[in-house]
Amino acid sequence: MTRPVVFAFNAAGAGTAARVAAAIGGETSGLAGRVDGLDASFDDAAAAVAEAFRAGRPVIGVCAAGILIRLIAPLLRDKHAEPPVLAISDDGSSVVPLLGGLAGADVLARTIAGALGGRAAITGAGARRFGVVLESPPDGWALANPEDAKSVTSALLSGDSARLEGEAPWLAASDLPLGPDGAVVLRASVEAGPPPPDGLLFRPRALIAEFDRPDVEMLDAFDRALDALGLAPDALAFATAPEGAPIHHGFAEALNRRRVPLRIVEQRLADDDVVHGEPGFRIHRRAEPASPDETGRAAGRVTVIGLGPGPRGWLSPEAAAALDRATDLVGYEPYLDMAPERPGQRRHGSDNRVELERAQAALTLAAQGLEVAVLSSGDAGVFGMAAAVMEALDGEPARWPSVAVEVTPGISAMQAAAARLGAPLGHDFAVISLSDYLKPWDAIARRLAAAAEADLALALYNPASKSRREQIVDAIAILRARKAPETVVALARSIGRDGEAVTVTTLGALDPDMIDMRTLIVVGSSRTRAFARSDGRVWVYTPRSYREP
Repeated sequence: MTRPVVFAFNAAGAGTAARVAAAIGGETSGLAGRVDGLDASFDDAAAAVAEAFRAGRPVIGVCAAGILIRLIAPLLRDKHAEPPVLAISDDGSSVVPLLGGLAGADVLARTIAGALGGRAAITGAGARRFGVVLESPPDGWALANPEDAKSVTSALLSGDSARLEGEAPWLAASDLPLGPDGAVVLRASVEAGPPPPDGLLFRPRALIAEFDRPDVEMLDAFDRALDALGLAPDALAFATAPEGAPIHHGFAEALNRRRVPLRIVEQRLADDDVVHGEPGFRIHRRAEPASPDETGRAAGRVTVIGLGPGPRGWLSPEAAAALDRATDLVGYEPYLDMAPERPGQRRHGSDNRVELERAQAALTLAAQGLEVAVLSSGDAGVFGMAAAVMEALDGEPARWPSVAVEVTPGISAMQAAAARLGAPLGHDFAVISLSDYLKPWDAIARRLAAAAEADLALALYNPASKSRREQIVDAIAILRARKAPETVVALARSIGRDGEAVTVTTLGALDPDMIDMRTLIVVGSSRTRAFARSDGRVWVYTPRSYREP
């Protein structure tokens, strides 16, 4: 379960929110202007709750249940994928799980109620009567046929008894009507085979795959061996790979699809529970579910994130989830300030001129088994940190063999500017950075001239700074020599942030003093048009069609 967020909507609930967060390892967030002293704050309740919910984080509100119901209702899609949602009275006396029983909402409610001395108002009939949710087994277990859980639970609630086959202490200790002659079969087994008719098949995750060579070929051989042994793939608790071994991306992706954790170990596992071995891998079978956390360390991962130009509403759910799971954030200091605070999350800031070193530091952190997020504004693949991470990997391919790398897309500054303007990049366009810090000005000038001569619309990044003014003057001269004076030009400054401003002018009237480092310049093609509507707003677009008017 990812880290829960406990929302407080007034001062009366702040203390309860803090106690709840302490009991479950959560983060507190209070309504700005009403609640102080919590981990974070929010201005827009709907946006804050939606961000947490979409990131898969349990949502807990110290508020009336109706508030959460109205905030969450538009987001509901799939009960099998949605996180717990709970409402708690401000005095902590009532804890009501509203959604997410399959994700452990009832268990979470009981834990919170125990910590607060309150009452968990469990309304699910199965959970209330039997003390377990058959469709949501505890950690270390998997249900092979969840589609049958509803009918089995209904039969038990209607008076049928159950027969337990195999060892499942959590079922044996429940209030289920168990007996030797039960009509409903609840089977616990690591052995392959279909579920019992009118029953459920639970898999204890008691198998471990130990790989000497973590690649797709070995994984295929492992699958064949598992099949020959008659063991179920969904009983696999985790896989291991030796320290320093290069991990094939297809191998890692296959484990991710199967939701099987990969652990990095410094030495071989003990052989006393090995049930099969071949050159390259071994299969271990434990007597009870095995916990990944008890063996080795995580493989570690670097996720390169584009935060967007500024507003949290422009942060993608994928990026929000990566930020939430990260143990460490790495980035240019102003970009770290854009990321929401997470208690316990370490931040590693640096200057904007050490991109490669920053990427190397992030990969080195991840090699320790940490979840590292590397931050860029906008889209990380557009003049962002994704290129630096790729360069680090390419330069030292053997240095971080076990580290997984992902890049999440973000909204780029040019996309945000284009949206504010209308559609200035609606046809072919080029994107050029005018900064000569990482490339010579001669190269920039040649590319700018070529793009202008090709009659492309242009998005120009990093046009000027306080100390770098000569280049923008030269750039305007290059454009004026190749484009008409009436060419539409738009200056988009601080889009999505305080001080946002959009100015539409022409190339002939463009003044370099209007431009600074926070400005993105959009230069139109010969077909780009600007027009004003009756409300006074000026829109800019480049037609998709090249038909003559």
